[in-house]
Amino acid sequence: MKTSTTTIQTLSNPKIAIIITAAGSSTRMGSAVKKEFLPLRNGTVISSCAGAFLNALSPKYEITDFIITCRPGSEDETKEALKSCGYDGFSFVAGGKSRQESVFKGLLAVEAHGCNPDIVMIHDGARPFVTEKIILEGVQTALEFGASVPGLTPTDTQKEIDEKGMIVRHLVRSRLAAVQTPQNFNFAKLLQAHKKAALQVEQLAAGGIKKEFTDDTEIWGEFSGRVKVYEGDIRNIKITYQKDLDFLKF
Repeated sequence: MKTSTTTIQTLSNPKIAIIITAAGSSTRMGSAVKKEFLPLRNGTVISSCAGAFLNALSPKYEITDFIITCRPGSEDETKEALKSCGYDGFSFVAGGKSRQESVFKGLLAVEAHGCNPDIVMIHDGARPFVTEKIILEGVQTALEFGASVPGLTPTDTQKEIDEKGMIVRHLVRSRLAAVQTPQNFNFAKLLQAHKKAALQVEQLAAGGIKKEFTDDTEIWGEFSGRVKVYEGDIRNIKITYQKDLDFLKF
């Protein structure tokens, strides 16, 4: 792999901020219990997420901020779901109406804290099987390239279709990636990219145009540059539907 000469890669002990998103409504689950709060191992889905980052990063890096975005009014419930981590450094931020808005609020909370982390890692609170390898490789790849995301080449042949369901383009599977989280970035640059994205969304809304960025790699790509994809893990699923609950038995 080509070595970058950027200043950030020479840091002997880079500082890391973590944002775990858990502000969604879990409507696709059709469950009375929010998916992040479902029991798993000796805790919950979200405590498994948080514990994975603490175990992987704490021995090697300084964690400046550990932000959990949650639904307004659910902070106490979220704290209870994280209790098994035995960690008292979490900060809780009420999420917004979209993932973009929730992450942006988390980034602003990190900025307000003033610790100036080098890397920010953004992870779905419903991906409890993230591995130490995925986390550590995410940090190192972001240090080298500025932005990184784990991804998998799809096993099925992919097609682009139109609004009527007709194939309009035959995509090359080897050039595609189904991206996962954590998505990892130079913190200062991602914060500025999010500020520009928020302004763009606001300006378009004033003209009656609805715009929403689906994830942070899209925002980075629009306002900062390219994102390096590294190898993901088929086990690193996001619990979304009832059928995904079978994975909780493993």
